[in-house]
Amino acid sequence: MQQFDVTAHNYNFVFKDSFSLFKNDIGDFLKVELPGIDSYLETEFAEIETSAERMDLNFKLEDGSILHLEEEIEVSVDDLIRFASYDLKLYNRYRDRIRTIILCIKGYPASEAAFNAGSLGYNTTVVNMSDKDGKEKMKELREKIEKGKEINYLELIFLPLMNSDQDMVKRVKETIELEDKLDADQKFKNNLAALTIVLCDKFLSSENMIELWRDRKMVKFFKYVEEQGKKKGKDEGKQEEARMLILRQIKAKFGDSDNEIIDLINKAELSKIEDLSEKIITADSKEEIIDFLKH
Repeated sequence: MQQFDVTAHNYNFVFKDSFSLFKNDIGDFLKVELPGIDSYLETEFAEIETSAERMDLNFKLEDGSILHLEEEIEVSVDDLIRFASYDLKLYNRYRDRIRTIILCIKGYPASEAAFNAGSLGYNTTVVNMSDKDGKEKMKELREKIEKGKEINYLELIFLPLMNSDQDMVKRVKETIELEDKLDADQKFKNNLAALTIVLCDKFLSSENMIELWRDRKMVKFFKYVEEQGKKKGKDEGKQEEARMLILRQIKAKFGDSDNEIIDLINKAELSKIEDLSEKIITADSKEEIIDFLKH
C-alpha cells in the first residue's frame, strides 16, 4: 500500500504557500498582541531537523522580530530547553528578537512558561488550547460556512487540536470534510487540508496516518501535498545550483568569498540570486555585493 509523505520534505511548502492565512488571522486566533506577520521564515538546522524535534513555525514580523510557534501536548522543562536551543540558533543566524508562543493541547496553569539558568533566562507565552471547546467551535464554523459567512481560517485548521472527547483522527477527518464545503477554489481547500494534517502530524501515530490515508476522501489531499512537495524539491535544486554558480562567479572576480557573503547568499531567494548575477558584472568590490544582498 502506498503511503504519502505529508511531513518531511513537504513540510515547509505547505506553510510557505499559505502563510497569508497566518498573516491575516494569527492575532485574533492566539489572542496575543503581536506585530503583523511580514513573511514565512523557512529555517532548517540540519543537526536538529528530525520528525520529533523540528521547529514548528517561524514567521518574520513587521517589527523585524521573529515569531516561533510551537505545539505541545504538555509543556515540560525539557521542552523549554529544546525550544530555547532552537531560539538561540535562530538568534545566531538572524540576530533579531525571538517571540516564542506555545500552543499547549492539554493546558498549562499559567500564561507563561519559563526557566532561569542563572546567566541564561528563557520566557515563552502559552496559549491554552484546552480552553477552546472543539465541539462548539466545529458547530459554530459549520453554521457560518453553510451560511456563507466569513470565518477565521486558523480556527478551522487548528480545530483538531482544541478540547474534544473525540479521537484525533476523527477530528482531522471532520475538519477536512468541513474545509471541503467552503465556497473557495480547490487549491485553497487543498492547502487548508494539508495545513490541518501537518499541524496535527506530531500528535498522530503511523497507524493514525495510515487510517487517514485509507479514507478515500483523504487521498486527494495527500496526493496534492506529495506532488507539491516534489515540485518544491525541484525548485530547491534549482536554487542550490544557482547559489553554487553565483559563488563561483564571485570567486572568479574577487577571490574566495567571505563567510558574510556565503551566509547572505544561502538566505537569499532565487529571484535575488538571479539579479545578483547581473550585479556582479558591474560591482567593483565584495562590499557592493554585500550591500546588494542586504537590500
